[in-house]
Amino acid sequence: MAQLFYREDRDSDFFNACEQVRNKETNLSVSEIVSKAILHPAKSFYLHRREYSAIIKRNGMKLPKNEIKKLLHLEILKRSRKIKNENPGIDIFWITKIIAEQSAPRFYISERRAEDIYYELLKKPQSKLYT
Repeated sequence: MAQLFYREDRDSDFFNACEQVRNKETNLSVSEIVSKAILHPAKSFYLHRREYSAIIKRNGMKLPKNEIKKLLHLEILKRSRKIKNENPGIDIFWITKIIAEQSAPRFYISERRAEDIYYELLKKPQSKLYT
């Protein structure tokens, strides 16, 4: 199971995405805000490089049952295959480095967890947020 290595970064970036949605579209419920925010592009996948490596080495075997985590794994695998095709013979070290530096197409968070994160961060004083 992939360990979330950069949780504070992810949560801060996700909070900012929620605030963008909230500021752009008024009168949305928290559920609607987080539903839209999780589909915003994310700065990264927020994983440690050893997690990318493990996902790539399994090559689609033993995909997570959790649908969101499965999407995350499939996106990383798609990117690693593309990099391999474009750079035959490339070492996994470089593949993971490239992917780790790329942005993600969305936040890989379930809607339920996303709501919890958003509520938690709304309660924190602004100075405690990592923005």
